[in-house]
Amino acid sequence: MSRPRFPLPGTTALAAGLLSCMLAAGAQEPAATDTATDWATAPAASQRLAGENLLALARVQAQLDELDPAEANYLEGIELITSADGEFAPALIGAYQGLAEVFVQRGDFAEAVTVLEQARHISHRNFGLFNLDQADVLDDLSEVYEAAGDTREAQEMQRELLDVAVRRFGSDDPAVVPYYYRLAGYYELARMRGLARDQYERALEILREDPQAKPADTLKPLRELVRIDTLLGEQTSAKRQLLEVLEAAPEAPAGERAEAFAVLGDAELAAGRDESALRYYSEAFGALGDNEAGEALFGSPRMVNFIPPAGPVDWGSRRNRAYAWGSITARFRLSARGRAEQIQITASDPPGLMDARYVERLAEAVFRPRLVAGAPVATPRLRYSHEFRYFLPEAE
Repeated sequence: MSRPRFPLPGTTALAAGLLSCMLAAGAQEPAATDTATDWATAPAASQRLAGENLLALARVQAQLDELDPAEANYLEGIELITSADGEFAPALIGAYQGLAEVFVQRGDFAEAVTVLEQARHISHRNFGLFNLDQADVLDDLSEVYEAAGDTREAQEMQRELLDVAVRRFGSDDPAVVPYYYRLAGYYELARMRGLARDQYERALEILREDPQAKPADTLKPLRELVRIDTLLGEQTSAKRQLLEVLEAAPEAPAGERAEAFAVLGDAELAAGRDESALRYYSEAFGALGDNEAGEALFGSPRMVNFIPPAGPVDWGSRRNRAYAWGSITARFRLSARGRAEQIQITASDPPGLMDARYVERLAEAVFRPRLVAGAPVATPRLRYSHEFRYFLPEAE
């Protein structure tokens, strides 16, 4: 739940919201009245308005790390909206999601799961068990479980969203394809790249069986398959299929064609065929039609086949020992052919534990270089930071 769900209101908007809240609550003399009694007899519209303003204030406080007042205002806002519109009011879905973010920031994962389950229950009551509006809630649940270290439940939440889409549309309906992409994205973030590949394969199969689909519709899953194959150093027919679709679909959107050519260039670069890679990159740049669009795609280098080295905890031994998170930062120059040069470790904690492994892996990897006016150029200064797990010293 690292992304902010709501934009930070401007000062004027926040002041107006607070003023509205005060007016709705009749708070000119807060010490002179029993607030709870006042709200019990206030009109539903006033309760709703006050609740909405408290939720807006709570969102700002949460973004400012003022967690205690944020929690208090979320709870009071939820109570007011419940009083006005009932315990299953749709407005409570976002309120519970916001409250869950506060709990996550505190590390109270069990409480976060509880309120997110309530948000999902409200979604089911209002929109049905298989509504797709619950996607954000399921994403949040997945992130909470992931943060809590429960990867099994995190994965289950993502699979449940796909199951909702399949039940809603049918297993072979192209409408479920974006949900296969979502699940694939989750697997990639979790470094389960084989499972990610399976989702793109299934999406490709659905699109090929759809009589209304065009060849260009298969560009995305094919290029994602080529990208994963390149990262893992595997050889499949995906690259050949992608080339065939590019030839068969010259009418495909320029952006899609450019992304496909770029991925093919990455595959060639990883295979050591630098000249062929640069030709594909040039085709990608040219497909976009102007330098501004081309530089948006090639304005920064991209990792092609770099996989961080496994840390001590990942080696599979002594799993019952306590571990902590370490970090490392490297600085290097990238050549016009996408190779890291002059690699230096600028910070590492614990010092020296993983330095040599990261230097070796960065030196072995290839990167998609920057292109300026369609030509590859070197990038003089790049920085890469990463976290890894290591075992804590055993107590004597």
